[in-house]
Parts: sequence; C-alpha cells; structure tokens
Amino acid sequence: MTVVAVPVDPPREGLVLSELADASPLSEAETASLYEAMAADAFRAVTESGGDLLVNYRPDDQLPDEHVPEGADAEREVRGLVEDVLDEEQAAAARLEVQVGSSKHARVGNTVTHLLNNEGAASVAVLEPDAPLVARKHVDSAAMKLRRNPVVVGPSRGGRLYFAGFREPVDFEGAWDVPEIENVTARAVDAGHDVDFLHEQTRLRTAGDLVSLVAELRARRAAGRFVPAYTTAYVEDLGLRVEAEDGERVVVRE
Repeated sequence: MTVVAVPVDPPREGLVLSELADASPLSEAETASLYEAMAADAFRAVTESGGDLLVNYRPDDQLPDEHVPEGADAEREVRGLVEDVLDEEQAAAARLEVQVGSSKHARVGNTVTHLLNNEGAASVAVLEPDAPLVARKHVDSAAMKLRRNPVVVGPSRGGRLYFAGFREPVDFEGAWDVPEIENVTARAVDAGHDVDFLHEQTRLRTAGDLVSLVAELRARRAAGRFVPAYTTAYVEDLGLRVEAEDGERVVVRE
C-alpha cells in the first residue's frame, strides 16, 4: 500500500497562497480558506483511495516570525482541519507528522527516505494540497503505476509537480529546485530508475491558475462530472466566474 504524504502549512492569512491574494480578487482571508478547502479535498482523495494518509505539516519554528502569531499552534490547526473533514475512523487512521528540513527537497527527501528505509513502506508519494482536481481514481492510478515503475511524477504548469511517488529513494538534493518536473526526473534517471508520468493537473498558485480552476469547476459542475466537494463549494460561495476583461481572462465575482 502506498503512503501518501500531503505537505501542508497551517492555513494562515498571508502564509498560504500569498501570491494569489496579491493578483486576484480574493483577500488573504479568502485565499487561506480556499487553501483549507483544497487541502480537505486532498485528504479525502487519499483516504477514499487505497493509500495511507500522512499529513506532513510545517511546525511554527519553521515558519517566518510574521506568520506565527501569539498563541499559534500549527499542529492544533492542522489536526483540527483533518478532524473536520474526515470521519472519526478516517481521522484516527491518518498520521500527522512534522516536516523535517530547511528546504522543500530536504523535507520531501527526509519523509520519503524514512518511510522507505526505516518503516518498510512499499512506496511513498507526495501529493500537493493545492491540486484540488486530483481525485481518488488519480491516487489509485498513480499507485498502480508505482507497482511497475520505481518513480512516478505528476506534472503541473510551469514545470511544477503536483505528485511524486517513489519505490526507491533518490538523491533529493536540489530535486525541488525550478523546474521541479525536470529535476526530480533527472535524480531518478541518475539513480537508474524508470520514470512514468501522470496526466497534468492544475495547481493553484497564480491568478492564471485560478482562471483555469474556476472555469473547469463550473464546466464539470454543469456537465454533472466529478468536482472536489470542498473547493467547489467555497468557489461557489464566493461567486467566482471567468470573463474577458481588456482582452484578458480574469476571475470576477458574480
């Protein structure tokens, strides 16, 4: 069974999706709530699949001082989110662990290597919490690919990754430098591993990503197809839609 780690930050204003708040009609409070909704959908996708959920959070001592208000407790905030969106049995089965490392590649590398080498996990994957269109079937499909390939990656726009799965460790140093898809693949090839690829999925990082996500959610909803429940509900609550403005596609409120 694949252990699927979802790396999250406590959903605080200005800490999560800060680039999106600067370039979209959403406030910092709204982007923080949207981040919570997307993370909730990621947790549900994993627990409804055949994977084991590991929620990997950054503790307060790894966060910038300006994002650690008095009385802050990252573990309590993240645990509360997990317990709010999963049923009692699912929440009890989910693991909640601190991320260790001063960089993205160090944190991912420590998690993956520890689980593979020290806990005997057959495979370990990292699923980013800001790719809300990833559903149970995608997690299961990725796990099936991992049975045939030592490394499986899921690309997103801009050379990013929304998913990276491993049956064997690689040299993670610099693997999450830009462009992540190229660097992680290079580390796997250098280690002599075959690499397979998933279909591209949108990660929500920029105003352009928000345009893509809102339009697809509305289209899927209209067609009666799968939509991520928490993210879709929040987008609808905000009344977001896409329209043309001065020749550009932008997200506006209804």
